[in-house]
Amino acid sequence: MTETEATITGRPQTRSPAVFTQAQKVSATARSPSPRTVAAIFALYVVFLFALNVLHAYQLGFQNTMYDSPIYRWRESLVIALSRMQPQPLHGYVGYRSILSYLTHHGLALIGGEADTMPTPDELRALVTDGARMDRLMREASKVAVDPSLPPVILQGNELGLVDYTYWAFKLYGISVNALVLFYFTLLFISVALFFITFRQSPFCLLLLMLYLAAHYFALDYAQTRALLAIQNSRFFPVLALLPALHLLLLTVMRVRPTVPVVTGAAVQTFILMFMVFCRTQTYWEVFAILATAAVAAGLRPVRQALLRPKRWLAAIGETMRETWLAVLTVLGVVALLGYTHFAPDQSLYAKESKAHLFWHDFFVSTVSADPQLLATYGFASSSYTDDMGYLAALHDLRGRNDGSTPIADEVNGVLGIDIFKSNGAYDEEMRRLYFRVLREHPWLVVRSFLIGKPVDQLAFFSITPELWQERNYLNPMILALAATLLALALGAALPTPRTALLATAVAAAVLGCSTMTSFFYPTALIPEVLLTWLILLMLCIIYFPLTLLFHFLRHQPSGERRFEAV
Repeated sequence: MTETEATITGRPQTRSPAVFTQAQKVSATARSPSPRTVAAIFALYVVFLFALNVLHAYQLGFQNTMYDSPIYRWRESLVIALSRMQPQPLHGYVGYRSILSYLTHHGLALIGGEADTMPTPDELRALVTDGARMDRLMREASKVAVDPSLPPVILQGNELGLVDYTYWAFKLYGISVNALVLFYFTLLFISVALFFITFRQSPFCLLLLMLYLAAHYFALDYAQTRALLAIQNSRFFPVLALLPALHLLLLTVMRVRPTVPVVTGAAVQTFILMFMVFCRTQTYWEVFAILATAAVAAGLRPVRQALLRPKRWLAAIGETMRETWLAVLTVLGVVALLGYTHFAPDQSLYAKESKAHLFWHDFFVSTVSADPQLLATYGFASSSYTDDMGYLAALHDLRGRNDGSTPIADEVNGVLGIDIFKSNGAYDEEMRRLYFRVLREHPWLVVRSFLIGKPVDQLAFFSITPELWQERNYLNPMILALAATLLALALGAALPTPRTALLATAVAAAVLGCSTMTSFFYPTALIPEVLLTWLILLMLCIIYFPLTLLFHFLRHQPSGERRFEAV
């Protein structure tokens, strides 16, 4: 933390080696803008950056396209959201099958038997990327006559938060693809506003906000990669979540006292963060980054001092919770989210479902795919990093045990098969059992998969992603970051003290470590929030720190106009 941030933390400034004479005080006052003027200048640039991001998103055409990977996730979420908007609304994350039937018979059929004539992949892509056709189809589906006697629709093997995202987007802005984009920027605007209000007196924190928005500009270009295609894809939501996570992280590092305005802002940011986790479990690494930062910043001093004094444990825990109240708030947010996820869905329909993205399926597939020997043994001739590998492994295991009693077993003409749509929860349990069997039988190969295979595969995925290597995608964000840095330095951002620099390095290391969690879980290029995090850190290293040293050097050069007397 720099000295200009002392007003936020409530700590007094301590560096006062000299006092200006009266004449010099007048000169300094004339040169230095007032705090309100400084805040207004920062606000103008933040608004400019936010507006630039909105304009760029519309320039890229996100308001006119859905995404075709995966369609099932948003199609079922759409059905459930539209069912919640009916005169007789359904709750518990279930939808009317009549609405689903209308969509499948008008171009959105995905599984054999959903329509008399199945669309080809090109026909599907043409439909979902045509905003006008999609808007018309969604509005027509919302008006279809529903038959409550038909079996209800549920969302299997995916995060239920996308239902709420779709519902509130349509409630606020009408039924259209554009509404999904507008809702994204509504949440981002709320997060930006809360961040600015909380840290309006800290030039460095406002610089981080501006760097985030500059890097977000890059993320919009990166969203054009083949498997994203749109910012309303839940795979992109961790990018939005990064700002509320940064808000909570900074409050933790600066040990801000829990006043009513600060706690209110932090609570809203926690809600946005947890909502994004509810939409995309990949966002959990940002939660872990906050908790890791709290441990680094606080050092858990009371607990360490009371470690050998059992009678002081409760007092030490209480003092630690007061010092790391942001971490406590984050944990409470996670607990509330887990409780809601368990109780809100219709228990009769979701009792055997995962209620979130399949975890053990992805973990098994990525671990086997990342090691040649594991792939040869458990890949069953399937391609690496494909869902088919998990399905074939489960099928091979069930047939090997001749187990037709499991909920996912599907016997046809005496041949045992599997149908994961019978119970995604039971299927993920099967994959968990298979994963630990692989770990038990080949522990060193699993370790090699994590330490060597997955990092290598992560780099390989990045190397074949063209959006990552197009220089023009970096030009505008870097120019915006340079302007933001010059503005912050001109308006008071100072060179960090050695102690602050050391703490910042430790925090950056913790955040970097947490950002690799996704790659160790499942290597993929679809981690725009990780790339955005790295880009912000890169901006700090190659723009902020060199310019800060230059400004510090220039400010301390002797000159006739800047001489002062020590009193």
